[in-house]
Amino acid sequence: MKLSPLALAMTLAPGTLLASESPAPYQAPPLVITRATPLQQPAPASIAVITREAIDNSAANSLVEVLRGQAGLQIRDTLGDGNRVSLSLRGFGENAANNTLVLVDGRRLNNPSQQTADLNSVPLANIERIEIIRGAGTVLYGDQAVGGVVNIITRQPSTNQAYIEAGRGSDDLEAYRGNFNQLLGAGFSLYGSGEAKHADGYRDNNNASYSNLFGRLRYDHSRGWALYEYQTIDDELRYPGSLSVAQSHNDRRAAGTPNDFNDSKTQVHRFALRQNLGSHWDADLDVSQRDSDGLGALFATPFTQGTRVDTISPRLTAHWDTALGRSEWLLGHDHTQSDYELSSIFGDTRSRQTLRDWYSQLSQPLGSQLTLTLGYRSSEAEDRNLERNSSQTEREDSTSLGLSWQANTQTRLFIKREDVLRFANVEDNAFTQPGVDFLRPQTGESWEGGVEWQDAIQRYQLSLYRLDLEDEILFDPVNFVTLNLDKTRRDGLLLEGSRQLSADLQLNGQYSFTDATYRAGAFKDNDVPGVARHTASLGLSYQLLAGLSSQLEANYIGPRYLSGDDGHALQREGGYTLFNAGLSYQLQQFTGKLRVNNLTGKKYDSFANYFGSKSVYPAPEREVQLSVGYRF
Repeated sequence: MKLSPLALAMTLAPGTLLASESPAPYQAPPLVITRATPLQQPAPASIAVITREAIDNSAANSLVEVLRGQAGLQIRDTLGDGNRVSLSLRGFGENAANNTLVLVDGRRLNNPSQQTADLNSVPLANIERIEIIRGAGTVLYGDQAVGGVVNIITRQPSTNQAYIEAGRGSDDLEAYRGNFNQLLGAGFSLYGSGEAKHADGYRDNNNASYSNLFGRLRYDHSRGWALYEYQTIDDELRYPGSLSVAQSHNDRRAAGTPNDFNDSKTQVHRFALRQNLGSHWDADLDVSQRDSDGLGALFATPFTQGTRVDTISPRLTAHWDTALGRSEWLLGHDHTQSDYELSSIFGDTRSRQTLRDWYSQLSQPLGSQLTLTLGYRSSEAEDRNLERNSSQTEREDSTSLGLSWQANTQTRLFIKREDVLRFANVEDNAFTQPGVDFLRPQTGESWEGGVEWQDAIQRYQLSLYRLDLEDEILFDPVNFVTLNLDKTRRDGLLLEGSRQLSADLQLNGQYSFTDATYRAGAFKDNDVPGVARHTASLGLSYQLLAGLSSQLEANYIGPRYLSGDDGHALQREGGYTLFNAGLSYQLQQFTGKLRVNNLTGKKYDSFANYFGSKSVYPAPEREVQLSVGYRF
């Protein structure tokens, strides 16, 4: 389904809104990194929160633009334009997409395959804030939360409103966005949003067409809420492919694979509720279904693909006061069934995976400022290869232990130890080596600790970590198989800070050191390819006038070995620094945004790999997008 600008404007027109009165929405206690449950005790983790104000001031037009430059987060952007992006926390390369979990209001955005999470499916206008956990989250979040979790919290307006926006940009980009909220009375409200984008792309055979419709019907009452959400996405993208170094020097805009593409359609249904059961108990239920169908061609080889994911997640939380403080307990269950189909000239693949998990977490004060967090998860994965008529069931237990100490009003310290787990997904097990029906689960141990200091005008955080993995799961694109690696290790350091220099001027920055290495096997002591040891960013935000704010940011990514170059046949790919700038303006009901990425027009490669020789993916040079909007 595609949206024309006229259809979108008519759908979101303010004339469709009917004024009515409604009770104030149920307000749950504030949550930070708590699996969308009303827990309040501090999490023993390295945490970053991106507020709505920060999103607006950035003048960003996509979620990827907001996430660039976050401490510890490396973005794997093959095309360089924000499409088909994977996020990497804790130093993952080729397998980043399956080791960083992305959630939207607690619903998994990750696919049960080697595909990346569709970050474009979350319009910026729908986001209230973004919570980033740097570090293991297996016990609370389950499969794929190995390096960390990006949890996106959406907005819930409390008044009637509507907004429309139109934008133009480089490479013939056209974008149309809008949203509305309507109070229907008797506790009911209706929220909807739409987005349509089309661009020719920086390179040949790089056209992109994207549309997204989202709707939510919500019922609020004095002791909780219930909602139903529906989303439909139409994503059409042509792949320009890689170029040799010589081809890139001759014409960096050329297409290496002029006929490759991928068209997909996705539908999502979600039902969720929260119910207060008394002064000490709350219950949550989340049920979702995501169905995606696609067709395309890679290296001129056509294929069709289908994925369906059904999830049910009930949770029960309790809290009680003791002489030592507030104790909190969480008990939950995750049941996820994934079906995957792939058909090409190489054959057909049909797989099913069922994940069953029980988990619990207790936060217990040991004193007025010291909190102990204990967690346990029991996980089971049942895999069936329907083409081979084979099956396997794996079971793993995971535990976590953490301490958070509020040393004084300005200083917080934490330390945490946690087991990590990732099961091979339905696509991993479909492309194993001969004689291997199913891959072993990826397991490991994470240690981390840190200190945070803040006052009214500044905030600083330092954290250190070690992540040891066994049987790490990785897809080998040379031999087109997925395999279990030898032991790997990731050591790292994160340093970040922000300071309000004046009423109108704010400075923020971060530095990350990541040492990701093989600990055994043929590549022992070699760095993991595709992971930069050093990354850094620096941002400056300035309120120029009332309603007019500006932002300038510099993002540095250091040298790293080419993706696929486990043996270090070539030298590291050189590092680079990109400058981005943004202006955002609001005058009464009018808004305007100007965003310039790669301000200096630097020519660089967003991605490079090694399969006997070096192949590169040239990134766009200077990109400009101007948007204007009106709020009703």
